[in-house]
Amino acid sequence: MILLWSSINKVVSLLVLVILFSIIGACAMSDNIELTWEWPDGRVSDQKFLIKVNNVESKSSGFFGIGKSPSIASNIPSPVVLTGEILKDEMLEGKSIKVTLPKLELESIRSGDYAVVGVMDENTCICIVKVASSSEDISKVSCP
Repeated sequence: MILLWSSINKVVSLLVLVILFSIIGACAMSDNIELTWEWPDGRVSDQKFLIKVNNVESKSSGFFGIGKSPSIASNIPSPVVLTGEILKDEMLEGKSIKVTLPKLELESIRSGDYAVVGVMDENTCICIVKVASSSEDISKVSCP
């Protein structure tokens, strides 16, 4: 009986490990990058990405408009969700990108436009600047 119980524990443990590594692997291999928004406040971006904007839409305010509540610190004013595709980056080219940012920061960027996104700490967007084309030299684009 003890031998049977030991075998069952090993199988269950192995199954839990397989499921855990499957979940971790799926997250690591995701083709989507989701960035949070913060104002630059004098900080400089670690990386810049050239993106092609696929869609810009207003973010849902949630159940009974609770997502618009200024008392929730993580809420940003007039949020919009920008989705696009990263261009010309050795490791991230072709990956989807999603940024929720204030409508004011979006300026005149629309679906089909090209933009440079300034990122710090791997997942925080601190600026977005519209550029003329996909051949833009992003090193010359002023994005903190």
